[in-house]
Amino acid sequence: MCSGTQENKLRTPKKKRQPRRVTSKDNFDVDAIRRHVYDYYLRKEIPILKKLVTSLRDSELFRGQKSSLAKVLKDSGFSYKKADKRKILMERHDVAMARCNFLSNAKRIEDWSNVIFTDETWSNAYHTVTKNWTDDTAASTGSVPMGKGERLIICYAGSSKGFVSDALLAFKSQKTVEYHEEMNAEVYEQWFEDMLQLLEEPSIILMDNASYHSRQVDKMPSQINKKQDIIDWLNRHGENVDNSMLILQLLNILKTKKRFSKRYVIDEMASKYGHRVIRIPPYHCQYNAIELIWAQVKGYAARHNTSPPFTANKMMDLLKNACAQVSTENWADVVQKTKNIIITDWERHLAFDNLEDQEFIINVSERSSSDDDDETSSDY
Repeated sequence: MCSGTQENKLRTPKKKRQPRRVTSKDNFDVDAIRRHVYDYYLRKEIPILKKLVTSLRDSELFRGQKSSLAKVLKDSGFSYKKADKRKILMERHDVAMARCNFLSNAKRIEDWSNVIFTDETWSNAYHTVTKNWTDDTAASTGSVPMGKGERLIICYAGSSKGFVSDALLAFKSQKTVEYHEEMNAEVYEQWFEDMLQLLEEPSIILMDNASYHSRQVDKMPSQINKKQDIIDWLNRHGENVDNSMLILQLLNILKTKKRFSKRYVIDEMASKYGHRVIRIPPYHCQYNAIELIWAQVKGYAARHNTSPPFTANKMMDLLKNACAQVSTENWADVVQKTKNIIITDWERHLAFDNLEDQEFIINVSERSSSDDDDETSSDY
């Protein structure tokens, strides 16, 4: 029988396909949507869902419905607030402030050749290209098994000069749910200190706020801590307290320490070796140039993972080969692109400050009573 005949076609009988809700967007798509929202404010227009869905479709940035867009926006740090009895889209205050602080620091960088970008990612043993030309027959069907297979976790750092030599960390995950369970503070801090010693000159290190990047030195306790831990911490910080005091009294004293400056293990480790850490704000991975390098690395691994064996060891070799294929020019290009994005976003902040009429822009706290309203309301 000839391949390609009707009888030889691969089909799933009587399977009713459900319409897919478009809520999955990669980080760079989300950034494009965020900038689209900002443009509404620069034009002094109110960004409501009904208008956003239409303009995003016209710009080919989003093709889903209002409910899907609402979820994407909320997951990107936006919420909707009420102003003059009309719901409008506002960015969370804490996210906006984190971005403003980051941009204020980043714009002062004079030598971008000494900026180190670091991040972690993962890949599965069955990772391969997701689309290819096929006529739905067995003859044009790949041999990669169904599912994901074993998982690898990788961590690296690089600059416009390329990857930091000998700084690759890659290991096989023993869990299948969440790779952050194994890339913890202990593992990351040991890798980070080793990487710092490989840097040839003082550098600025850009990283996100993952929990294992952010272990605090002498962290301020809270009500979940033991009473004695709170007493010990307060005594170390100039308060004369003892066990005769009630826990509520101790917690009230803690409130007076809210301006206590957080110190991070990673930051102090970097300072010891003559380097400085700048933290990227939440939901803004476009400020981390290594994200584009990861796309190149994982794309290479996927295109070459087409035949057995589909194992973690083979994927490890593919990832190492993929990293070796990343050139200095590739790194220089993505660093320049990242620098341009940072400069553009800072200029956007300046443009907001210079708006003469801001009567529809309101200051909001991180949460609002309107947060519990129906986010897919037709008015929104």
